[in-house]
Amino acid sequence: MRRFKRQNNERKKNYILMSTAITAIVIAVAVVANICFFALATHFVWYIDMTKGQVFSLSKEAKAFLDEVDADVNIYFTVEADKIISASPYLNYVYRTALEMEADYDNINVECVDIIKNPGFFKKYYQTLAQEIYSTSVIIESGTEFRLYYLDAFFITDEDGENIWAYQGEYKFVSAILSVTDAEMPPVYFTASHGEKVGEESLALKNLFSDAGFEVRNIDLSKEDISDDARIVIINDPTYDFIGIGEEGTVNEIAKLDAFLDRKGCLMVFTSPEYAGNLTNLSEFLEEWGISFNPDTYVKDTENSIGSPDGKTIVAKYTEEDTLGGSIYSDISSLDTMPKTILKNAMPLNILWEENSQLDGTVWVSPILLSHESAKLVENGETKDLGSVPLMTISRDMTIVDNEEYYSYVVACGSADYLNATYLTSNSYANADIIYSAIKITGRERILASIEYKVLDNTELDITTAEANRWTVILTVTLPVVIAACGTVVWIRRKNA
Repeated sequence: MRRFKRQNNERKKNYILMSTAITAIVIAVAVVANICFFALATHFVWYIDMTKGQVFSLSKEAKAFLDEVDADVNIYFTVEADKIISASPYLNYVYRTALEMEADYDNINVECVDIIKNPGFFKKYYQTLAQEIYSTSVIIESGTEFRLYYLDAFFITDEDGENIWAYQGEYKFVSAILSVTDAEMPPVYFTASHGEKVGEESLALKNLFSDAGFEVRNIDLSKEDISDDARIVIINDPTYDFIGIGEEGTVNEIAKLDAFLDRKGCLMVFTSPEYAGNLTNLSEFLEEWGISFNPDTYVKDTENSIGSPDGKTIVAKYTEEDTLGGSIYSDISSLDTMPKTILKNAMPLNILWEENSQLDGTVWVSPILLSHESAKLVENGETKDLGSVPLMTISRDMTIVDNEEYYSYVVACGSADYLNATYLTSNSYANADIIYSAIKITGRERILASIEYKVLDNTELDITTAEANRWTVILTVTLPVVIAACGTVVWIRRKNA
């Protein structure tokens, strides 16, 4: 009897040891499998994007641009891969976008090199002695060309610059890749020789167009012609007038602008109140597009002003969405609260015929931005009520060729300070977004503005409540059922042993 008990106790001990060993092995296998799956998922981008806005997926617009790139591209993150999230949770957004591009394109390579452990690797990427490269920086390189970005360049913040509400990683990556691979870009011309801002003061605007996929050029219309492949011409705060008809021995610059618009071009004019009175020929030309200036006047609105007690730095009012002008900002009008657009030293514009009506059956004109009802007009030192009037307008002319509709556009703004670098480069204002949208509606196929930012607030799962409940049940029940089944098998075997 004792012998039998001893054998039974030894058998129980063996079962306990075996059960413990099996449990340890199962746990070890689960841990190893989880680590391996996580590594493979990270490397091969095994993610299912269930967000309604597809925040974490490459859009078809981004892929259309990347499909054209044949050159090898390296994307460097300045921290080790397993420290991406600890460096910044937002850096993981950028990293996942880069990994998805690497997975879809053989010519795109993503590497993580720790700048603290290997600072020498990044020596060639310092553009100035004062520049810094952080552990959240991103470098896009092809051949000898590269672009260095800080993390905030991939996101859009609110007015205070504190809360991130949108992600523009696709846009930044594609723009950098096209730039460093010397992809063919359509030219955008900045007129010169009329006192325009074409140097350091226009750098922010020029960078905006470069990022949007354009080659930026200055042009003297008295000596040069606008090339046939040009899509946009910018007139940025001219002091002197453009040469017009009837001036013998001179080239007609206005005629060149007219011919450019006849080729389905887009003209953008930004003027100052103090110089608008000098622009007689340009003003007469714009009147054909239903627009005229109010020289030597400016809008004052202390109720809708920022940063200036004199009320001259005003927050614009958006026009109605179902108009031509409203189509300019349709992307941002869907937000719960639309970002502010700023105009400083703004001159009111006149629409010369009924708003949204036509001239000769083809030209439409509509405001984009207006002053608020509380606005005042300051003229010759006197202030009087003004109300809501256009500050930025858009005109569109339609032509039909071979039964196809083609459009030309003129965008006019009564504030040259609209293009101030403070407003264009700040993620708190929509000034740059308005320009991007104006670029997009011109219809140029390669315009990078077709890549839209993705609102981070809209990250809810795009599944029904029933589907969510079903997945909850599956994920909650499956693991306990498997464990219970294994336990039952072990119990039966022990009982029958």
